[in-house]
Amino acid sequence: DEEPITEDIPPAPLVPPTPPVEPPAATGEVPPQQSHEPAHPEKPSESGPGVVPPSAPPKRDRPRRSFDWESLIGVKLFSWIAGIALVIAAVSFLRYSIDHGWLSPPVRMAIGLLTGVALLVICELRAARRYRITANALDGAGIAVLFATFFSAHALWQLMAVVPTFVAMAMVAATAVVLAIRRDSLFIALLGLVGGFATPFMLSSALDKPLSLFGYLVILNAGLAWVAYRRGWPLLTALSLAFTTIHQWVWATRFLDASHIGIALGVFLVFPLLAFAGLLLARVSDRSLERKFSQTAVVAAVLPVLFAAYLAAVPAFGARYGLLFTFLFLVVSGLAAIAMWRGPQVVLQIGAVSTLTVFAVWLANSYAGAWPGVLAFVALFVLFFLLVPVIANRVGRPLEAAAERSVLAAPALLFVFPALIAIEPKCSAPLLVFGSLFALMTVIAAFSIARREGLLHLVAAFFAVVAEAAWSVRYLNQETLLAALAIYGVFALFYLGVPVLARRLGRPLEPVGGAAALLLVSVALLFFIALGSAAQAALWGLALLLVVLNAG
Repeated sequence: DEEPITEDIPPAPLVPPTPPVEPPAATGEVPPQQSHEPAHPEKPSESGPGVVPPSAPPKRDRPRRSFDWESLIGVKLFSWIAGIALVIAAVSFLRYSIDHGWLSPPVRMAIGLLTGVALLVICELRAARRYRITANALDGAGIAVLFATFFSAHALWQLMAVVPTFVAMAMVAATAVVLAIRRDSLFIALLGLVGGFATPFMLSSALDKPLSLFGYLVILNAGLAWVAYRRGWPLLTALSLAFTTIHQWVWATRFLDASHIGIALGVFLVFPLLAFAGLLLARVSDRSLERKFSQTAVVAAVLPVLFAAYLAAVPAFGARYGLLFTFLFLVVSGLAAIAMWRGPQVVLQIGAVSTLTVFAVWLANSYAGAWPGVLAFVALFVLFFLLVPVIANRVGRPLEAAAERSVLAAPALLFVFPALIAIEPKCSAPLLVFGSLFALMTVIAAFSIARREGLLHLVAAFFAVVAEAAWSVRYLNQETLLAALAIYGVFALFYLGVPVLARRLGRPLEPVGGAAALLLVSVALLFFIALGSAAQAALWGLALLLVVLNAG
């Protein structure tokens, strides 16, 4: 064996920084050419204190990879252009043949089907093996040609009925999904998505078939969600949500009437449930992708509150207040669950604001004959918003400070009472309306003391005073004077007793100056009552109430 070439290195002097290097052992291999940089021994040299340690060699930055413009323009772009051009050519041929009467409708349909199927088959057998990008473009072109052919066969040539056309176009969309998975091509998936959602629009007619329409959309959303989660394409779920929302609102504005309210509520509930079911079952490991999928699901959960506001604004729909507020409660409960288990917690605040908005819109536009059933829904929502922070703490998912402020929706909902007094003639009998108000204020006061949040009690007391003012202006007279004075006295003692009880329990309410603000509101109440017909008889009763409040 040939001995490796070695080079004797003299011992390092005291002043230069290069330490001595041991010659390599004979291994039968030629060592690499020695660089001009100083060698680094495995162990520090013990030549003496005057030896300076060697400096580290400079690090060389890796060259950055340049963007492959040749691949984008020379391969992908022209492949996409070719596919789109093929689609335009096929559609133009069909249109031109129709305008000039060259071919009979069955022949046109046969040519379109043969062209689309031939493109798919050729790409599957030959082109897809070696020219992946071109095959994807031609696959997309074939799918588009099939969509256009089936649409023309139904809408222009009257060769196919609605149901067979619907099934055929659904099969084309499913084919696009399968090809997108096999080819790992977002382009094919997007084309299948657009074609699938365009199908109901292209086949739209005067017939109202919501079960068929939204059943098809549920299947389409489920298939696209499966592809999106499997391949990590959050764009598919976002676009699916957008197109589904468009379908929902187009149907609602065209066909929704009072007899379809139940179907409409189910339609607007099922798609958020489907979005979160996919998110939970997929279990995406990539944090970035998981966040994008989660954002789409959260938007899907928030959108139904807009539909609730729309129903509340239309008197024909708002008359079904039982269905309306049940739907709203389910949506807000879902938002609370999202805030506690997944986030973001801002959705709970959105739910609180939406609840107040829907009640206000409904009272202003659609209230009719809902007395006294509406009081049960007010109580339901008040208890719900009070209990959400408690449930969050019990399950180990405490809310952030901003999300906890949604509890203020509970006392704020008491604005319904003065509104009802103003528009409902049956509120002239004060027992039911003020009895319900007092019961809810008692519950709110208990939570206010337990959490040491005086703002809950103050907001509730404010709307109680407004309710007293509204009732006094409209119904106070000589006959109702005694009942009014009893109401004033009971509520005055309540306003006074809650802060005192809180101090006795060692849980004083904050802010401390809230009673002064309530007193100012009560002074303003005097001006309202002074305008009424029973002002002289009632002013001394209000003055007594103010004395009690001022003493507190």
